[in-house]
Amino acid sequence: MRPLAAQIQAWRAEAGRWVARGELSRAEEAYQAARRTAERLDDGALLIQTLNDLGSLAMERGLASQAVQWHGRAVALSEQLGDAKLRLHSLTALGAAEHLDGRLNEAERRYREALALAQGAGDRSAAAVLQNNIGLLHQANGDAGQAEAYFRRALELNRSLGETDAEASNHVNLGLLAEAQQQFQQAEQEYERALELDKANERSGAIAEDLLRLGRIAALRGSPDRGTGYAERAFYAYQALHDTPRAEGALQQAIDYANKAGRTEEVQRLEAQRAGRIRTGSAP
Repeated sequence: MRPLAAQIQAWRAEAGRWVARGELSRAEEAYQAARRTAERLDDGALLIQTLNDLGSLAMERGLASQAVQWHGRAVALSEQLGDAKLRLHSLTALGAAEHLDGRLNEAERRYREALALAQGAGDRSAAAVLQNNIGLLHQANGDAGQAEAYFRRALELNRSLGETDAEASNHVNLGLLAEAQQQFQQAEQEYERALELDKANERSGAIAEDLLRLGRIAALRGSPDRGTGYAERAFYAYQALHDTPRAEGALQQAIDYANKAGRTEEVQRLEAQRAGRIRTGSAP
């Protein structure tokens, strides 16, 4: 690889490490250095990749409008180059940015264009992502029937590909859809399957979220005592991840469910747990 091209890739890799550590300002510095060098070399492919990196970083920071600008430039450049693979990736990323920015009609147009590219190229993994995302748009528009159809198409694709991480996300989306329609038993089944897959893949953060959802559903189904157990397990999971705000939120949910169940001793135990945590700042 050419020396400057290798340096661009090194900057991108460095930025990725900064993102993983939560050092987003440093990540942006590295990505911007990569972008400027790619522009200086007029290396279209590397520039597109770096523009999409910057867009993803903007999404990480909640700056959807900025992400739209970066990904939009990547789409335009990929069209100029005639690179279908980069265009597919850039269109998907642009659709996600527009989706986050509330531009739902534009997002759907990007997703559908990208889906046609994915299907034409036989890229089932990309097609599954896009089917899922289109389902989310239908869900946002209140079209539960179409949302479920797209989620299930994505689920079947991911299942056939053995993409169990993505399959777990599909089950979560189906669960949320069922919950919104007060189909609580169906929602619980979807969340249980998501938890099973996330445990198999050791996705710690996702496991904690699954436990919270199951606690909420248990309470909605008239079993706040079960809800307490799920929420407390989520508390320990978040605590192990050193995610204090979410750990405290999960513990409060456990206390609320225990109160609802009339479990006075359980409430006292959980309150003591919280008091001990505040006093010592450490796990019990």
